[in-house]
Amino acid sequence: MTNHNILQPLFKTSLLGACIVGLISCGGGSDHGVRASTNLSSSTSSVASSSSSSSSVAPVAACTESDGEGMTMLKTDGTKWVKASGNQVCLKGTNLGNWLVQEFWMMGQGGNGVHDQCTLEAKLTERFGYEEKERLIKLFRDNWIKERDFDQLQAFGFNVIRLPILWSVIEDEKNPKTLRPDAWHYIDWTIAEAKKRGIYVILDLHGALGGQTPNDHTGCSGQNKYWSTPEYQERTKWLWEQIATRYKDEPAVAAFDPLNEPWGSTEADMVTRVTELYQVIRAIDDKHIVMLPSHYGSIEGYGNPAEKGMTNVAFELHPYPGLFGDRPNDSHFDIHRDWLKCGNDGKGGVCFWGTKLDALKTPMLMGEFQPWQGAGAGENDLGGKMGGITYDIYASYGWASTSWAYKLVSVAGGQGRGTWGMVTNEINTSLDTGVGLITKASTWDCNNWNSTFAEACAKKAPTIKVNGTGSKTYYLVVKTGANGGANPDVTYDSISLKNTATNEEVLVNGGFGSGSGWTELSISGSLNYNYSAADATKAPTGSEGSFLHITRPDGVSGEINGAVYQQITLQAGQSYTFSGTFKGNTSVNTWAEIYLIEDAPVAGKDVVDNAGKVDFTTAPVEAIEALFKSYGEVGYDVNAGLAKWLVTDEHNDVFDYPERPTNLSLTLTGTNAALTWNPVAGNGITYNVYRATSAGAKGTLVAEGLTATSFNDSGLNPDETYYYSIAAKNSIAEGYTSAQANTPLLYVPVPAKIEAEKFTAMNGIQTEASGDIGGGTNVGHFEAGDYIEFKIKAESDGNYTIDYRLASQTGSTGFEVLIDDVVVDTMDLEATGGWQTYITKTGKSFAMTAGNHTLRFRSIGKEWNLNWFEIKKQ
Repeated sequence: MTNHNILQPLFKTSLLGACIVGLISCGGGSDHGVRASTNLSSSTSSVASSSSSSSSVAPVAACTESDGEGMTMLKTDGTKWVKASGNQVCLKGTNLGNWLVQEFWMMGQGGNGVHDQCTLEAKLTERFGYEEKERLIKLFRDNWIKERDFDQLQAFGFNVIRLPILWSVIEDEKNPKTLRPDAWHYIDWTIAEAKKRGIYVILDLHGALGGQTPNDHTGCSGQNKYWSTPEYQERTKWLWEQIATRYKDEPAVAAFDPLNEPWGSTEADMVTRVTELYQVIRAIDDKHIVMLPSHYGSIEGYGNPAEKGMTNVAFELHPYPGLFGDRPNDSHFDIHRDWLKCGNDGKGGVCFWGTKLDALKTPMLMGEFQPWQGAGAGENDLGGKMGGITYDIYASYGWASTSWAYKLVSVAGGQGRGTWGMVTNEINTSLDTGVGLITKASTWDCNNWNSTFAEACAKKAPTIKVNGTGSKTYYLVVKTGANGGANPDVTYDSISLKNTATNEEVLVNGGFGSGSGWTELSISGSLNYNYSAADATKAPTGSEGSFLHITRPDGVSGEINGAVYQQITLQAGQSYTFSGTFKGNTSVNTWAEIYLIEDAPVAGKDVVDNAGKVDFTTAPVEAIEALFKSYGEVGYDVNAGLAKWLVTDEHNDVFDYPERPTNLSLTLTGTNAALTWNPVAGNGITYNVYRATSAGAKGTLVAEGLTATSFNDSGLNPDETYYYSIAAKNSIAEGYTSAQANTPLLYVPVPAKIEAEKFTAMNGIQTEASGDIGGGTNVGHFEAGDYIEFKIKAESDGNYTIDYRLASQTGSTGFEVLIDDVVVDTMDLEATGGWQTYITKTGKSFAMTAGNHTLRFRSIGKEWNLNWFEIKKQ
């Protein structure tokens, strides 16, 4: 999961540094996490650039597939995927996730310790025996994907699918290096059904024996033993020998994908193991394309494959811009536009990758991506349009593309504002309203949410209807949490549950000011509850007075999950209105969920919505059978926007935004700033003005809908530097912001602690939401030669040191520190345990004279993050 609030004028050679918050896992039966994948958003917003980029850098190898040729063995030709004749093929498709390796968030199930393929199979074996477990798993697989799904894939206009496979689909788990009796059943059937419809298949080893990451999508969460277990490595080689032997002459197989997201070790280790698997495959099959996966978005470890003797290979990325807590203050549109249209300077995002791959003469597979979730599922909503144009832009570079994912099932059903699935189950009308999960938001559903419960992005608050007779006791539970390495920063206010007939309030102290009426619940780790928070910047929309503010306590690591709750009494036959407001602030990898449940919460046990779920630990076999069969029988709710924009010839206007304004000038008179700029051509053009206190940041909207090309801002703080930019807007969308104009740069008195994002100049870096204690923003994505610069003012002559707050997943050769262009310190960095796992390091002493100075951090290596630094006098 990456955090990109990108400010660099050049997109990074490696997107690895500074971008990974942590690997997401689905905890406690709630959908707290989804895909653990690299998020490569690129909103380049150069401080100095004034170029216009309403059209991005030209595609490197536009895909112009010839018609009339049937399915043949595919191969690579430079940056192209081509057929046997050399004619280019434009591969567009999706992943068949949760089928041959389960991810419980994709099937709306889980709980009581059953949360992945391994725990499900273990529980079924424990309860019913091995043979019955095998029968039930087969029943699930026979129903999750059926012939109707291939018809729907064809209706979406797809000609390729990526097939995620668990190792034990092929190898007998009880007899190493022995094929299961039905080893090839599902793969052969997939190829046959796909072939009927002209669809290619990429065979993806999604879960290797032992796990190549600790994530649930390897089949078993919490393992990551592949890297340290030679037996598992040898058995994985054996597995690929079997696959290559079976399919070496099958033209419908587009490529072999040796390891999905092999990020559980270093990039060098990944390259070693992937190269071994490549060689194993090549010893048997010299015809099929072999994928080279990235390491958190970096392909640097491979160098130039051709120079290493690798032939017929393609790189693979999994870009998820904006979905995992990065750029929490930016819109869905801005994030995806910056990735797909390359940012303000036209050099970032896909343009960077097009240029890089052209130089390497190697094709690309965008193996997983998700541009429509939470952006609407109607024909003319943003979700469908953004999904369609993402496929089109990838194709314009000649890249193959397979989104994540085709199908998602939930208990409630329905597309809502757009789910991860292109198809979901139809809305379940049999559920009682008001029991279970009643309101939800999360950083995966909507970054930096701020809404009423009625407009919550993941689940809107319903009217609660109580069935039966008499009085009933319930518990209203407000649950908040975050994954390890991430910080929640969630606020709640005005929580109310009223009888719709009498207007009688049921809850106590929903407006807070104290913890009266509420009981705290620890599920995992611990949370800090401030019932009397008053910081206006944290207040949810419409909040009045104090509110509840929930954060991570100092010194508490790992996943944190907890709640406040109170017991309530509701009357059967009555209806109740539930309302309130909550805000995500700068939270990363965080959930906020409110439940109405019948049983009292228990410490250490997660609160989940079990309505409509099957408890695999207690349910009779008949209930499990019925659930698995339902996946093949339930009606589908198809994302109408994708159904239209993936196949239509209608012009997709989602990126028909105006040019960037130019020649922005600023005149400062006292505390007033007068701005002027050149007009932008077009019909119905208006202008929005943004003001930031950090160079390169878009900042806050201070004026919108202007028709004049001037604006006056007043009441400025003389002790702050302000950075202004202008964006033009038409009836379609807002365009890129202009180059910034700023008030005079101020020198920060030191000694002082300085936040890294308060730089006054930079080259090549990005800011992102920080997972450090206290949240906020950090700076990262450094490459050699990149820098950030600060204006400081030393109070007196003397010797000084600097404490640096740093993080790195991989370790780095670090950076040098310059005062007025003279190197005064160098700092390298060992691996800290994650991109958002920070340590404080102290540099060496250096002399500095009193007065104004320019401080610069200049990168020697790459892959390091800086959250803050503190200059101290000795």
